[in-house]
Amino acid sequence: MDLKEEWILAEAILDNPLLKSTLRGLRYYGLLIYDTQSWKKLHCFRGAVFSLSMVLFNFTQYVDLYQVWGNVSDMTANAATTLLFTTIIFRVIFFYVHRTRFNNIIRVAHDGVERIRKSEWVEEREILDHNVAYLKRLTAVFWSCALLTANTMCVYALVEHFIYEQPPGNEALSTIDSITNSTIPVKSTHPATILRSWYPTYNGKANHFVEIYLIQLYIMYVGQLIVPTWHMFMVTLMIYGRAECSVLNHRLRNLSHYHAPVLASENRAPDRVNNPERRSLIIDCIQRQSALVAFTKELEQLTRAAVFLDFVVFSVLLCALLFEASMTTSGVQIFIDICYITTMTAILFLYYWHANEINHCADQLSMSAYKSDWYRYDRSTNKLLQIFIMYSNEPLKMRAFFISMSLDTFLN
Repeated sequence: MDLKEEWILAEAILDNPLLKSTLRGLRYYGLLIYDTQSWKKLHCFRGAVFSLSMVLFNFTQYVDLYQVWGNVSDMTANAATTLLFTTIIFRVIFFYVHRTRFNNIIRVAHDGVERIRKSEWVEEREILDHNVAYLKRLTAVFWSCALLTANTMCVYALVEHFIYEQPPGNEALSTIDSITNSTIPVKSTHPATILRSWYPTYNGKANHFVEIYLIQLYIMYVGQLIVPTWHMFMVTLMIYGRAECSVLNHRLRNLSHYHAPVLASENRAPDRVNNPERRSLIIDCIQRQSALVAFTKELEQLTRAAVFLDFVVFSVLLCALLFEASMTTSGVQIFIDICYITTMTAILFLYYWHANEINHCADQLSMSAYKSDWYRYDRSTNKLLQIFIMYSNEPLKMRAFFISMSLDTFLN
């Protein structure tokens, strides 16, 4: 397979403080390739193997879902993993198709972060450091939640196997009806085997649990790698948008700190400013705002289909899992359902909250510009500031097609 140059990122991006944690996970999966990376095609092949494994497993889960159709308990237990993997497979395929666009938006975020890091203004660097620290805490919490859910499922399946394992030769147990004196087979209480469509059981014979369980561990390992990594990757891009907007708000509110006023010794009134310098600063703010809008619109284009799918799938699964938790008598299964509900709710919350944050921060730009010392500018400088304020009045909302990504939508 040929790797196009626009598919390959610079290795320096991997050391970006805001992006490095999620980008390293995507690199390990095989989605991102770097210019100095050895064995590029081998890493790309690993990503293809992981993705094909998930597709095959997901197809098998749909076959299993068809086999248990009508049994609400088995259907809800199956659907939780099946639909979650479906959404992530869609994202991976979408990434492969639009790899160049994703690499470009990563470069934009990297350049923006580096510009803030190299700024001479301590306040701007502090805003970035605050967002980096926030991202680290958020990543730790979300990863913990996702890993707890997945590993509890794996351990519970193993424990169930040994608890319900039937003695050899007693696969087909029976009892005697006291009235008719006839033999009645007793239905096995052994839990349904994973991947039963791969290894069907005939007449109570061996169910190949070891092979099935090892396949499950492999698939769950791949899922545990890509699911949290992918969601935190997209959230990281949203956090960059919020950080860039916060820096822009700070700069607008404190324009007087970026350029010193003209002194009276320069034969000008002391309450005036150096308007040519101030105009250059306002023009820079306009350019950065335009870049922020373009970044947000491109991010919306890259996330709206997957977020819309999440909205539909997770809304159904939340109801199904709550129903299953109300019907089951297993405390461990209830705990797994609660973890699943928490993880899915957290995924939706991460997207909607940070999209709402970008919109809220962008709404403050016009007021931040008004809070500057505009009353000291000349007419031409104030015209530029007016243009900025009018442009800032347009809401910067992200949408998943017709669904607005906002906190109000999430709560509804």
